[in-house]
Amino acid sequence: MKLLLTTLFCMLLSLPAWADQQTTILAEPTSIARSVGNIPVIDGSNDVTLEKKANAILKDYLEDLVDKVGHKGTFSYEVQLNRPSLVSILLQANNQERVAYKGVNIDLTTGKEFMVDDFFIQNEKVQAALGEYEDVMFAEKGIYTRQDKKTGYTAFVPYGQLMDSVRIGEAGRLVQIARLTRNAKNKIVTVEKGGLLALKLESNPTTGYRWQATVVGGETDGVVNAGSSFIMPRAEEARVGSPGTEIIMLTAQKTGTHEVLMEYKRPWEKNSLDSFSFTVVVKE
Repeated sequence: MKLLLTTLFCMLLSLPAWADQQTTILAEPTSIARSVGNIPVIDGSNDVTLEKKANAILKDYLEDLVDKVGHKGTFSYEVQLNRPSLVSILLQANNQERVAYKGVNIDLTTGKEFMVDDFFIQNEKVQAALGEYEDVMFAEKGIYTRQDKKTGYTAFVPYGQLMDSVRIGEAGRLVQIARLTRNAKNKIVTVEKGGLLALKLESNPTTGYRWQATVVGGETDGVVNAGSSFIMPRAEEARVGSPGTEIIMLTAQKTGTHEVLMEYKRPWEKNSLDSFSFTVVVKE
């Protein structure tokens, strides 16, 4: 029986659902010079080598902070963002009135730090929203910035303000995505402000027809188009004129209830070949 339970547990560990779990971050009581506290240790990730690189980055930054406050006192950390492959941790060292901070954003698929341009296109809108900054710290709802290394991360920009500049291929690693099909017809989906909706619909752009989203109920800018992509049919199904799959990305910008109309039509024509609608409830 024990062997059977162990085998079943190992099978569970290999299931795709485990890929959606948060990253495990352990607290290790330790001392650095004459300073004491807990250091964050990432554990249980898929790549041990990259995990070691990530933990080395955290330790190096914490040692640097302890050095900045005079090699004594205390240090601590606070997890700001926890995703299956992304973590952001605020490190802090204290020595009486001397305090030093560092927000560390780590991509566990590379073992390196990530920054704004890894997830958002650096255009004028993004630059205007974030303003001038020394560095950034990603969090659950948005991005914190600070203007110099001596201050904390006090300025905050919600992800919702940046979603129309998001790199679609990376968005699902950072923010909530509600995955929908045409089965959403006449139904209600609830998402958080700043979240994304990805509609997967059959489409054939060679005919000139594309799916278009329009908010027909609620605030017109409450749900905004964030881009689309087309997936060709599989090789064994492909033939001239074969339909593929269109992915339409929408971003929830404002709280409230919004009705979205999806129409399959040519841009220059008034009537649609197909249509359906659904309701999006956006909450804080």
